[in-house]
Amino acid sequence: MFCDGVRESLRRKKAATYLLCQNISNDMERKAKSIAPWQDRTAHARQSINSETQLSGYDINMTISHGVKYGRYLEKGTSAHSIYLKNKKAFMWNGLPHPIKKNPIKHPGTKPYPAIIPAIEYGKKQLDMEIKKLWEE
Repeated sequence: MFCDGVRESLRRKKAATYLLCQNISNDMERKAKSIAPWQDRTAHARQSINSETQLSGYDINMTISHGVKYGRYLEKGTSAHSIYLKNKKAFMWNGLPHPIKKNPIKHPGTKPYPAIIPAIEYGKKQLDMEIKKLWEE
């Protein structure tokens, strides 16, 4: 009799914890999209930020990630590196007065534009606060 009440209470707390994690995961996704500091060109990077919460036995896994291949470079930036020609005879882009035939050219690197990392920090604080509140009841 007593054990049934404890089991039911734990089952409800587990379900509440999962729902709490889902809500915080969605909050982190919204936060990342709203604070993304880069200038949108196509909006694909901002739109593809996604989050997910999965329940596996007693484990709850929350993930948030970029959905574009270059997401890691937005988050962490790049160091100086060389760029090589592949199929063309020269480099050319808007603003360049003439083609550059030199191979390779030195790229100075890019600065980071983190959106996921600050959202994770925000989510950690929220999760810590809400889990304590839920399980202390």
